[in-house]
Amino acid sequence: EHSALLSPNLYKEEQQKGYTPFLDSLMRQSYTFFNMYSNGKRSIQALPAVWSSIPSFKSSFVSMPQAMAPMKAMPALLADEGYRTMFFCGSNHGSMGFGAYARQVGVEELFSREDYEKVHGREDFDGYWGIWDEEFMQYMGEELSRSPQPFFSTMFTLTSHHPFVVPERYEGKFPEGKTAVHKCVGYVDEAFRRFFARYENEEWFRNTVFVFVADHVSSEKFSEEFRHSPGDYRIFGFMYAPDSALFGEHRAVISQIDIMPTLFGLMGYDKPYFAFGRDVFGEHRDVPMAVNYDNNLFQAITADYLITFDEKSIVGVYAKDDVEHSHNLVGEVDVEVVERDLKAFIQSYYTHVEAKDYLADDIATESEPES
Repeated sequence: EHSALLSPNLYKEEQQKGYTPFLDSLMRQSYTFFNMYSNGKRSIQALPAVWSSIPSFKSSFVSMPQAMAPMKAMPALLADEGYRTMFFCGSNHGSMGFGAYARQVGVEELFSREDYEKVHGREDFDGYWGIWDEEFMQYMGEELSRSPQPFFSTMFTLTSHHPFVVPERYEGKFPEGKTAVHKCVGYVDEAFRRFFARYENEEWFRNTVFVFVADHVSSEKFSEEFRHSPGDYRIFGFMYAPDSALFGEHRAVISQIDIMPTLFGLMGYDKPYFAFGRDVFGEHRDVPMAVNYDNNLFQAITADYLITFDEKSIVGVYAKDDVEHSHNLVGEVDVEVVERDLKAFIQSYYTHVEAKDYLADDIATESEPES
């Protein structure tokens, strides 16, 4: 909703053409997913989706006791290949449960507010969440510039959260917009611009694939489209790789759980791994879809429809442009393929969760002791 590039219809008659001018310009130089969806509505649900290709449905996967079972997620698999693995989040160490899950999936080094303040002092605390995003991004760049290659690094930004404040030096610089978050979105966009300006000529920068993805849609919305499914799951998602051929527009549906397999496909990673998502470049699906859980119903989001399932049957089929779900198309359109795939996905998910099985067969076999 913040991007004039991703949602041009929202800004046709507006003087303010979106709130992410830098990211919009960067997306024009990237491989951009125009129909990217989150698999959940909470930050803690995004981490397993992005890092482990595991969604959350009735319960957040991280909060389930079954989540403590052995797994080999993207950070651990890359660590096995010699990558240094890092997670940067400017909040207090251990906050929001991020660090615990990061450790579980193989992130070896965590950088938090405390680490920043050891280097740069305590003047950049925002008073609420942690270190301001601009300063913390710059700090991450300093660390990456000292790091041996290859590395895998993740950063979680903070400033676009309640109470929606920006540093005093930026007061009045960014458009107030239509919601409380818009000036913060403008600030984070500027923080990315400054990060790129400082580091874009570094060798590590030129060798890096940058993946931009939102954890979930903001609670602050101004358009009717984003107040209802599937709009309230539609998020930023693009990949920027300097000096590469990774460029273009992807219009098919993709979700957070597809990021890990897609990255592995781009990297030429050919070892077995466990994932619920797919490599969008290398794995065909008859009807690409994003799956999530909302209002006690499973949802499948396709290019044309929002399909809802109550664990027994399809109970809702709505055209994507039927924003308020005024016309249920059940029985009027053929969704047999989606229904089959959705049921199979749900069955596979709960089978693996109950069995605490998140390892590829070859990995599981290797890890079992000899009798």
